[in-house]
Amino acid sequence: MERVRTKWVIVGVVAILILIQIVQPSRTNPPVTPSRSLEAHVQAPIRVQTVLQRSCYNCHSSATIWPWYSHVAPVSWMIVNDVNTARGHINFQDWEAQVNAQEGQEHLGLICKLVREGTMPPAKYRIMHDDANLSPEEVSEVCAWSQPFAPKEESGKKVD
Repeated sequence: MERVRTKWVIVGVVAILILIQIVQPSRTNPPVTPSRSLEAHVQAPIRVQTVLQRSCYNCHSSATIWPWYSHVAPVSWMIVNDVNTARGHINFQDWEAQVNAQEGQEHLGLICKLVREGTMPPAKYRIMHDDANLSPEEVSEVCAWSQPFAPKEESGKKVD
């Protein structure tokens, strides 16, 4: 009796997993206009640009690479939500979308704090993308570049 119940529970779970594949979120990559990008507005050393592109752009740009698992529900729902949320905070390829120059500077200044704390890139992203991990030297380089943009109370902190 217990085996029959277990069998039907498994069949039910598999059926639900198949049915939820019908609900696919929209994975978009809006067109990129180079004149609107961060690089067109803010100078960054090549090494910092490389780190940002490798570790940040997949979520914080319009050039997201959608891996195979981003097409499998319910994981797809989480990934699309994360990318849309990230782009809503800061999109390096649509830098002109910032409300004003002050907001852009605050976002740049915050980069150091977030990479130093290890909250960016998020741990759940780094698990699947080992190349997104930043070395201590990369964190120092990013902080040295972004620190001048930080609000005055942040800029007095020691750069690693």
